[in-house]
Amino acid sequence: MKKLYLFLLLSLSLGVNAQYYSITYVNVPPENQAEFANIETTYWSKVAKAAIDAGNQSAWGLVAAIGDVPSGWTHAFVNVYETAEDLANSASNWDPSSVLGIDQSLLNTVKLTDGGFSVQNWAVQTSLSAGERTAESVTVWNFARPENLAGFINENKTLWKKQFETDMGGRISWGVGLKLNNRSQNLSSVMTWDRYPSLADAYEALNQYEGGFSRASKMDEYDPDGWTAQVIVSDVMWVD
Repeated sequence: MKKLYLFLLLSLSLGVNAQYYSITYVNVPPENQAEFANIETTYWSKVAKAAIDAGNQSAWGLVAAIGDVPSGWTHAFVNVYETAEDLANSASNWDPSSVLGIDQSLLNTVKLTDGGFSVQNWAVQTSLSAGERTAESVTVWNFARPENLAGFINENKTLWKKQFETDMGGRISWGVGLKLNNRSQNLSSVMTWDRYPSLADAYEALNQYEGGFSRASKMDEYDPDGWTAQVIVSDVMWVD
């Protein structure tokens, strides 16, 4: 059941046929980041790989935010799934004792964070991939809370996807996700992602402040306030 990835997200990349993903945000103080990354990449990545090989999920990744993030997180996990059932049952994937023979308490990275883990679950609405992710590539996560949610998503599915099928504008991958939970009046309800070959490419893409909308676009009407946040992330490790 293992699938070729899109992005990822991402690519973030997400898997080509993946339909769901979760993002788990963590804030890791600078003095704990090396130990945190070592435990996650050395041990938990192997637990994720076992779940992937068993067909219970499509991909696992640990990414780091580049620069400060308004909500105060430094790292995020991306777990990718093909079905809602896989997402709903994902807690059963994380048993290091059965995979590594190591008790979970010995691999506790929550204690290395400032405030524990915050999880959001998403459903992929549409996506495109134009190449493979590399160690140098990065992803821009664009968050929004459009006034017209259906209009925002449908325009991306039709107008923007068609445009990107002709010209990806330097992207390796692109996609749109709908937040499933947690939802509130203050949180973003959708995100898009753009993966670029390098950080410099991402900076160049972000260096614009006018234009860019097709004449057929109604995005100013659907999402008049624009992005609530844009964050660049780089891979610490990606497993699929």
